[in-house]
Amino acid sequence: MDTSEETQPAPSTSLKDTAVRYFHAGRITVVHFAKRRPKLAAVIGVVLVVAILTGLFGGGDDETAYDYFKVQKGDFLVSIVEGGTLQAVNEITVRNEVPGNSRIVYIIPEGTYVKKGDLVVQLDTEQAEKNLNEVMIRFEDDKADVIQSETNVLIQKSTAESQVRKAELAVQFAQMDLQKFEEIEKEQDIRNAEISIITAQESLKLAEERLEWSEKLTEEGFETKGNLDRDKLSVTNQTLGLEKAESTKKMLNEYDLAKQEARLRSNLKEAQEELLRVKQQTDSKVRQAKTQFDIEKRKLEMSTTKLAQMQAYMEATKIYAPQDGLIVWAGSNNRYSQESMIEEGAMVRMRQALVKIPDTSSMKVAIKVHESHVNQVQVGQQAYVVLDAYPDNRYSGTVSKIGLLPDPQSRYGNSNLKVYSTEILINDKLPNIKPGASARAEIVITKLKDVLTVPIQCVTTIQGKQVCFVKGLGDPKPREVEIGLFNNKFIEIVSGVSPGDRVLLAPPIDTSADLAGALLQQDEDIELPDTQPEPGIKNQKVIPGSKAGAADQNQPGVEQMIGGEDDAAREAARAERMRLKQEQMQKSKQRPQGEAREGGERPQGTERRTGGGGGGGGRGSGGGGG
Repeated sequence: MDTSEETQPAPSTSLKDTAVRYFHAGRITVVHFAKRRPKLAAVIGVVLVVAILTGLFGGGDDETAYDYFKVQKGDFLVSIVEGGTLQAVNEITVRNEVPGNSRIVYIIPEGTYVKKGDLVVQLDTEQAEKNLNEVMIRFEDDKADVIQSETNVLIQKSTAESQVRKAELAVQFAQMDLQKFEEIEKEQDIRNAEISIITAQESLKLAEERLEWSEKLTEEGFETKGNLDRDKLSVTNQTLGLEKAESTKKMLNEYDLAKQEARLRSNLKEAQEELLRVKQQTDSKVRQAKTQFDIEKRKLEMSTTKLAQMQAYMEATKIYAPQDGLIVWAGSNNRYSQESMIEEGAMVRMRQALVKIPDTSSMKVAIKVHESHVNQVQVGQQAYVVLDAYPDNRYSGTVSKIGLLPDPQSRYGNSNLKVYSTEILINDKLPNIKPGASARAEIVITKLKDVLTVPIQCVTTIQGKQVCFVKGLGDPKPREVEIGLFNNKFIEIVSGVSPGDRVLLAPPIDTSADLAGALLQQDEDIELPDTQPEPGIKNQKVIPGSKAGAADQNQPGVEQMIGGEDDAAREAARAERMRLKQEQMQKSKQRPQGEAREGGERPQGTERRTGGGGGGGGRGSGGGGG
């Protein structure tokens, strides 16, 4: 033992050097002891060989170099723990019903218990009164217009009836004139013409007879020449009168009667058309009057509705409690909201929440569940709630609601964050606590019986496979595992490890893993199309006027390389890329591989991690496995 203490290696020596020194120091002692007691020396030799092998491949210093977890089998509770806010299940929100922006002139203090009908909020009434007066004036004007338009309808109806009657009488008179002409006047005019002809004929006959006697008496000397001439003139006049009567009859038969009949028929047709026009005109005027009356009535109805609305807005400036309860001033859940805080003097918009009156008899906890867990949560699952104000008390609850879409307000700080609003109904009776208190909720997903579990950071991903680094001879080796359910701390191992195995708590990082989330592996064989363009400067677009474009244009051969097909330019670009790649490979080879861990060598291809790198990697892998 004294020898071993004197030959104990320095902390900076490796495990192999330590074993070799132990071997050389004890070789001489073993030889002498073996000569004296061969059997006992053989047993001690075997033990020493085992000790040397253990020191080389799995010595005690390995426990100090790595932290392990012993795989255990037992019950595994799968749950989700999230923080949230206590809210009332039944809550009445009192909103501003006055249009536009209104100023709060009075609001009841927050936390006050009110009765139904108590005044809660008083808004400024100046704008509401102004709007009410304007609508009242418009209502009176519309009411007068309705009365005027109704009177106009009556006047138009009376005027239309008078004009139609007048036109109908004109038609009736025209019909009577035509009927009188056809039945009486026409025959009477013909008969009068015939009578005139007969009268002229008889008068001519008498005149001729008188002339004949006058001539005889004149020849005998009994009549003077003057009387004879008078009788001749009388015959001439009667002859002309007969011709006139005959001519009058001829004109009457050929022209005058037909003309008079045509005029009478035309008068009748004109009267009938005038009657139709009068009816159409009067109907149109009556319809216009009725339409105007309907318009004015509609305006009056709209004014009446607007007046009632303005009166309601005027009444809405005083807001009363709709039920008994506790007053809670409303506030926006969005941190980026432009709405002002609820207080006296604040400007509020229409439909903005002013106060809330919760029913504290039934409470719930509103939490946000991450998208990686939301598929495990179902309505009706058992949950437990702990209030921050009462950390020693636990209350039973049930999942009552799960959001269908991610909460949009949670993405303002991180656009990639997707959480779902979830509500948990508390079944137990709570102490006298007000809404808005902080709470933690744990949703029980399931409880597995007799399963293997390891801390979630023990599982990592290598080349797309979930593995655990299991302790064996030498350094811990990766072993592929099949994972199951997980919670915030542990993950279920379905297969790949056995009870009692010791797995590495901080597995090394896989340097081949792409933390950017590439979809293809570096060594994956993929087929590219024949038309795949070659990378190079010829596929880049140079913007005229830019610094890069100005610099490239000064170099020879750039015109052929930009959009050209010059083979020499392509070969030069390819050679430049190969040169850069070789330089990077040489630098990576010259880079130090890292010092060996204390008490053992690090597996090839791993890197030293600082801080909580192992834990972070394990959590990320666990989440990926879930």
